[in-house]
Amino acid sequence: MKKTLAAVLAAAMALSTATVAFAADHVTLDGDLIGGSTVDANVIVYGKEYKQYLRTDEFDEYTLGEWLDDNIIKIDAIVTEGRSSLETAPTLSVQNLRTTNAVEDITKKDGYRWLQDIKNKNGSIKYKEGSTASQIPAIYDETTGKWVFTDDLSQEGFVLVGNKNVKWDDVLASAINAGAVEKFTNSSISTSKPSSDKAVQVKYKVRHTYGTGDTTIKMKFKITFKKNSPDGNYSKGDTYTTDEMEFKAKYGELNSYSQDMVLTLDEVKPDNGSNVILKGDKLYDEIGNDTFSIQFEDTAVFEAKAASAQKKINLFYNLDEINEVTDAYPNVDFEFITFKGNPSFVNSGSMTFNAIGGKNTTVYTFDGETLSPLTTTYDSSYKTVTAKGIKKLGTFVVASEILEVEDEEDDEPVSSAPIVEDPSSSQPSSNNGDRNPSTGAC
Repeated sequence: MKKTLAAVLAAAMALSTATVAFAADHVTLDGDLIGGSTVDANVIVYGKEYKQYLRTDEFDEYTLGEWLDDNIIKIDAIVTEGRSSLETAPTLSVQNLRTTNAVEDITKKDGYRWLQDIKNKNGSIKYKEGSTASQIPAIYDETTGKWVFTDDLSQEGFVLVGNKNVKWDDVLASAINAGAVEKFTNSSISTSKPSSDKAVQVKYKVRHTYGTGDTTIKMKFKITFKKNSPDGNYSKGDTYTTDEMEFKAKYGELNSYSQDMVLTLDEVKPDNGSNVILKGDKLYDEIGNDTFSIQFEDTAVFEAKAASAQKKINLFYNLDEINEVTDAYPNVDFEFITFKGNPSFVNSGSMTFNAIGGKNTTVYTFDGETLSPLTTTYDSSYKTVTAKGIKKLGTFVVASEILEVEDEEDDEPVSSAPIVEDPSSSQPSSNNGDRNPSTGAC
């Protein structure tokens, strides 16, 4: 592993031939864009909840929405393939769909504001700098025979001239010339209420597989009239079934391939495409058999040599806390990283983690029941620990200290706490460093 990375680590409806379409990015719901143009019409992402509007060649989403809301029709989603791959059955609901955006009316009006404080004769502020100048103090100028601005309110004979007074234009002009007042445009905005219509929203999600292939989902929609339609064209009991729609659920591919790669949690999120598939042939084409590294947020780095025989792997991961572990050891600090697809590399490599407990930091693998210790090397310069001989990425638990191994008594009740293997009896990784995995001593 390069030291630079270690440093970073530390720091539708109609007749039987109808076609269904989903309305997507031309509408908004509660101000948020739904559907979206970033995903192809028939390609979806595992784990992402899709909300789209149902329309057919014969009826748009608004007509269907109105009739469903008025209990004139019922619509059933029929999953013809891949039902078990869905989180739940697709749901249909009536939503208020904004069809006309709000209109803003802007009214502009000239105004004037003070560029300086105007004080009373006692020194208190009469007009504050920046405030609206709706009246201006003035005094009569016998030379010009006009009323002009004055900033001396202690002199006799001054008057306050308002903007509806016949003297206003002269006084205003003199105040502007004196640099006491400036003109500005005051804009007021009034917003009309947007109009909306009801529409049928379809909601569905394909559950995660954490694999490298895709999953096919097919569905169609059955529309049954519970009452005669308002337009008189359809009678109670009429039933129509749309054509089948086909979707492919996939994981996205890594954004780039290089010797030094970073896979952030944002890239892993379904809403962002779950860009987690690493194609071994692409990596090899890019860097040959050189060493590559993949950084997972600021929690871990995997480093190994690329291989021409490397297959596709799924690098989906999370940093979620494992409650069974934290509950069993409430006084220990932990960091967790879990690779849901258990990706396996051709060449063994190393995993580097934050040394959250200094030289006492211990790294374990966790299979849901047993914590198995890994042999690690501590780097005091970068405050990291590294485990070598790693091919498969599963669940790693980083502890600030060695976890106690409890002896089980025959008559003790069964505990739900994780089983910790004794380091002295199990060494899953070769010890190439200066640390004794049995004691934690250097």
